[in-house]
Amino acid sequence: MKRLTIRPATPEDAAAITAIHCSHISVWRRGGKGDIVPYEALSPYEQWLHGGPWMNAETCAAHLRRWQETGHLTLVALLGEEVVGEAEFVEDEEPLPYGHVLHLSLLIVHRAYLGQGVGRALVDAGVTLARERGCIALTTQPEQAAEPFYHRVGFEPWLWLREWQAPAREVFLPADLRRADDAPYPAGQGLVLRVGRYQASRHMWYEMANRPLPELARLPWGRWQAPMPGGEKLWLGLRAQPLAPTQADGFIWMPPGADLRPAVEALQSLAARLGFAFVDLLMEEPEGRALASALDLEFQTDLTFWRMEIGEQSP
Repeated sequence: MKRLTIRPATPEDAAAITAIHCSHISVWRRGGKGDIVPYEALSPYEQWLHGGPWMNAETCAAHLRRWQETGHLTLVALLGEEVVGEAEFVEDEEPLPYGHVLHLSLLIVHRAYLGQGVGRALVDAGVTLARERGCIALTTQPEQAAEPFYHRVGFEPWLWLREWQAPAREVFLPADLRRADDAPYPAGQGLVLRVGRYQASRHMWYEMANRPLPELARLPWGRWQAPMPGGEKLWLGLRAQPLAPTQADGFIWMPPGADLRPAVEALQSLAARLGFAFVDLLMEEPEGRALASALDLEFQTDLTFWRMEIGEQSP
C-alpha cells in the first residue's frame, strides 16, 4: 500500500494541482457558460472561469508563488510520489469573537482518490499548523455538499451568513473618502470584516486586488478608506463579478458593533460611481436580515462558516 504523506507545496507542484482541480470538471464551456468545448480549446481566462487559477498549470504556479509571498500556506498530500490533494490556509487575527485563527480556504482531493483519508490527513495537518502558530481555532466555509465531511473531521457550524443584493445608487458618502487600492491589510486596527466574509478577512483583502490575467485586470474594482460620522475607521471594497460584470461583490471592514447602515449606503454610492448596477452584500445573521428589511434588499443565498476549536495537544 502506498504511504500517505503531507508536505508544503511548491510552484513545481502546479501541474499536479491543476490535474486535481480539473478532475472534478466534467464539462468545459466557452466563456464559462457557453458551448461545450475541449479543455485545450479554452483560453487561460476561460479555464480560470471554471474554478480559478488552479485550472491552468501556469496560472496555478503564479498563484502558488503569490500565495507564499503573501505569507499564506499551501500543503499537498501524496500517495507514494503522486500528488493527490491540496489544502490552502490563511492565518488571520481579528477582535473576538473571531480571534486568532487559521482559515482553511481550500481543500480538494483528486476525484480518483476520494474516500481514502486524504482530506482528513490535510485537515489534521492544518490543526498541527494552527497549534504551532498559537491559533485558537481552524475555520472554513465549505460547500453545502461537503458539510458532512467537515462535521466528521471536527468542525461545527459557527456563523450563519446571508447574501443580499442592493441596487447601486447615490445614497451617502462619508467625508474625507480616499481611494486606497494599495493599502496594506489593516491588522491591529480593531476592525472586522462585517460584509463580504466569503473567506477569511485577510484572504478577502488580498484577493480583491488579485487580477492575474488581462481579462481580470480590465474588470472594475476599488478599495477606499474613510472615517465614519461617529469617528470609526472604515474600509470599503468592491470587486466586479467576472460572469456578471455589472454586479459587484461588496466588502466592509469596520469595528464590531458600529452602525453598519451608513457603510452599506456608502458602498451603494461607490458602486453607482463605478458603473455597477448592483452590489452583493454577504452579512451575518441576524444583523443582515434586519438591515435588508430596512433597505429593501433582495435575498440571494445562504452561507455558513464552520469552526474547530484548537485545544492543547494531548501529552
